[in-house]
Amino acid sequence: MKKTFYFNKYADRKPYPAIAENKYRTLLFQFFGILTVALGIAYLSWRWKHSLNPNAMVFSILLVIAETLSFISTVMIIINFWAYKDPEKKAPVHYLSDIEDLQGRPDRPLRLDVFIATYNEDVELVRYSIIDAKKLKYPHNDVQIKIYVLDDGRRDGRDPAKENMKIVALEEGVGYLIREHNHGYKAGNLKNALEHTNGDIFAILDADTRPFPDFLVNTTGYFRNKKMAWVQTPQWFYDTTEAESLAFVVNKKLKLNDPKNFFTKHIASVNNFLFGKIEVNEDIFGNDPRLFYDVILRKRNFYNAAFCCGAGSVHRREAIMSLAVKDFAEKINHLRSDLVSQHKNRKEIQEETTALFKKEEIIPFKFHASEDIYTSIMLHADKLNRWESVQHAGVECKMLSTQDLDSWIKQHQRYAEGSLDIAFKDNPVLIKGLSLGQRICYFSTIWSYFAPLWILIFLLSPVVFFFTLELPVKAYSFEFFKYFLPFQIINTLTMLLGSWGISTKRGDQYYISSFWFMILSIISVVRGKKVKFNVTPKGKSLAKNTPHILPHMIIIALTITGIAFNAILVYLGKHPTPSGFAANSFWCIFNIISLSIMIRAANWKSQEEEEEKTEVIAEASEGLTQLNELTQLQPISNEKI
Repeated sequence: MKKTFYFNKYADRKPYPAIAENKYRTLLFQFFGILTVALGIAYLSWRWKHSLNPNAMVFSILLVIAETLSFISTVMIIINFWAYKDPEKKAPVHYLSDIEDLQGRPDRPLRLDVFIATYNEDVELVRYSIIDAKKLKYPHNDVQIKIYVLDDGRRDGRDPAKENMKIVALEEGVGYLIREHNHGYKAGNLKNALEHTNGDIFAILDADTRPFPDFLVNTTGYFRNKKMAWVQTPQWFYDTTEAESLAFVVNKKLKLNDPKNFFTKHIASVNNFLFGKIEVNEDIFGNDPRLFYDVILRKRNFYNAAFCCGAGSVHRREAIMSLAVKDFAEKINHLRSDLVSQHKNRKEIQEETTALFKKEEIIPFKFHASEDIYTSIMLHADKLNRWESVQHAGVECKMLSTQDLDSWIKQHQRYAEGSLDIAFKDNPVLIKGLSLGQRICYFSTIWSYFAPLWILIFLLSPVVFFFTLELPVKAYSFEFFKYFLPFQIINTLTMLLGSWGISTKRGDQYYISSFWFMILSIISVVRGKKVKFNVTPKGKSLAKNTPHILPHMIIIALTITGIAFNAILVYLGKHPTPSGFAANSFWCIFNIISLSIMIRAANWKSQEEEEEKTEVIAEASEGLTQLNELTQLQPISNEKI
C-alpha cells in the first residue's frame, strides 16, 4: 500500500450483527402502535375543540397545526414499522437459468460485475476498495467476477495536475472505464458502465466502499426469485467517532492532565470518580445509519418498498434495462401520438421518429441527483414486470463517514433536495403501479423532509411564550395533561419497541437540529434550483461551520434569556402563569439538548487534532523564545540603521 489514511487505525473494527426477528416483540409493538394512534387522535381532537387560547389564537393554531403534522409522521412511522418480512436466504446463483427463464436459449454460468464509482477521491483510497473487491469469494469457479473502476473524473493521465486513476486500475489488474462528460452524474457513469459490460448481475460500490469477502455469496441467492430487481445491503461506517468518558473531556478542556501539578491532579481524580463512567461524543456527527437500514428500510420488505441507496447494492441487469427500454418506448409512442394529432403524413412521422431514435438515449438509471431512490420508485411502479426488492439484514461492506459538520450537512442536504425534487416532479403518491403500502412508504420518506416546518414552531413556541406571556393553550391544567401525558408516554414506548432496541438518541437530536439546512433545502427546491450531485468528501473539510449553527445559537440564546426573564417574574410574584413557565422550561431543556449536538459537532476535534494543535502552539512558542533570545544577544544599533 502506497499511502495510509486516518481510517487505518479502525481496520479491526467489526460490524454489528443484524437484529434477530421476534414475532412477540412485533405483536407488542402493533398493540402499542394502535394505542398510540387512538390516544393521539383523542389528544388532537381535544386540542382542536377545547384548548385553543382566544387571547393568542394565531399562536395557538400554529402550534396545534404543528402537532397535527407531527402526528401524521408518527402514524406513517407506525405503518412503516408494522411488521418484518425478511425473505428466505438461498444459495448463491450459478447458472443463468437460476435467475431467468431461458425460453429456448442455451444455459451458461452467470456473469457478475462489480462497479466501483469514483469522481475526485484520492486514488489510493480507491485502491483500498479495489483490493477488497478482488478478495470477493464465490463458490462456483466457472462464475467469473469482473471488477471495473468507473472514473468520472477522467484521471487517465491526460491532465498532469490530476492523480492517475488509470495507473492504479492497471496495477491492480481491474477494468477501467471513463467517459468524456459528466452528463447524468453518477447515473450517467453507471449507464456508461452498462454499455461496456455484460454482467447478468452487477454490484455498485462507491470509491470508499470496501466489500467483505462473502458480499456476493450472501446476496446473489435472492435473485433466484425471478422478479427480484435489486438487493440493498446496510451501509456500515466503521470510522465513526468513538465514545469518550465525560471525565476525559473535562480534563482535556480544563488541562487537568498534568501529573506534576498537585492541585490539578487531585481535581482530575475527583472528576474521574464522578464522571469516569459517563460516555459522550460517540458518533458526534450522527453518521451511524443502523436504525435506517436495520429497522426502517428492512421493515419495508413487508410492503416490497425497500429502495436502493446506491453503494452496497446488487442489481439484476434485466430489470434495469427493462426500465430503460420502457421509458424509451414511451417517448417514441408519445412522439408518434403528437405527430398523428398534428395530422402529419407517414413520411414525416417516420423521419421525426428516426431522428428521435438517433438523438434519444436509453437511460437505465434515472438521471437525477437521487438516482437510486428515483429508479427504485419507477421499478416498483412497473405494472408489467412487478419488480421486487429486498433490504438484506447483514452488513456486507464497510464505508467511510463524514468527518466534519459541513460535509455532513452538504451530504444530507443533497438527500433532502433530491427527494423533494422527486416529490414535486414525480410524486410517488400519484404514480400509477405502486401498491398502497409502497405509496405510504415512499411518501413517508418525502414527508420527513418537510418536518423542519413544524420543528421550527416547536423550537420557537416556548420563546414566544417567554416574551409575550401568552400560552398556546388555555391553561396547562389537569385536563391538558390528562390527554397529553398518556399519548406521549405510550408513543415513546411504541418507538422503543419499533426500533428493536437500537438507540435513537443521536438520531432524534439530529432530526431536530437539522431544521435549518432542511428549510434551506425546501426553499431551494421550491424556487426551482437545479439539484446538484455533490461528492461527499472522504476526509475532513476545512469549511467554516458558523453559518450552519448560527440559527441554533440564536434560538438557544433567546431561550435562555426568556427563562431568566420569566424566573425573575416568578421570584417577584408577578408571573401570570407559573405553571406555564414550568412546562415551557422543561420543554426548553429538551430543545437545547437537541440543538446543542450540532454546535458540539461544529467545534469537535479528535484527540489527534488536539495533540497536533498543542504541538503547533509549543513549536510557535519555542520559536518566539528563540527569536527573543537572539534579539537580546544582538541588539540593533543606530549605526546599522
